[in-house]
Amino acid sequence: MAFRTSARLQLLSLLLGAGAQEFQLLQPQGHVSVSAGETLTLTCSVTGLAPVGPVKWFKGSGSGRQLVYADAGSFPRVTRAVNGSDTDFTIRINDTCPEDAGIYHCVKFKKESPGPDEEFRSGAGTAVSVGGEYELPPATCPSPPGAGTRREGNKPNSNSSCPFCSLCL
Repeated sequence: MAFRTSARLQLLSLLLGAGAQEFQLLQPQGHVSVSAGETLTLTCSVTGLAPVGPVKWFKGSGSGRQLVYADAGSFPRVTRAVNGSDTDFTIRINDTCPEDAGIYHCVKFKKESPGPDEEFRSGAGTAVSVGGEYELPPATCPSPPGAGTRREGNKPNSNSSCPFCSLCL
């Protein structure tokens, strides 16, 4: 009887891929520096068995973090480097401006049904500096084109010097 149980466990292990890799979220860039107006590339990839759920990019951390990119949604200056990939979640941010400086995290979520997705794993973070200056949130961002004012969150602000982007992160 013990032999049968052992044989069954071995067979089950083979069928389920017991030798499969453990899930890893890799965000290898510790720091990236770009000049204003350039395209910023932020690297993120996953390996191994992952739970069902999206990978998203955030600027900052904690409750004040800002969603930078998710497959579902509109992010005018941000694109996936490899569309449709299940392992490469690298993004590109076009027309960078000083307000884009900060720490970016690639985050894997686990699909929960019902209810909101649950954060499963977060990357180590990539510190981004633009034009040689490093700025931590909150950042000032320009208003939409034609508005004539600049904003921090939703507050008017005239301290921004970002001529390159019309929609800052």
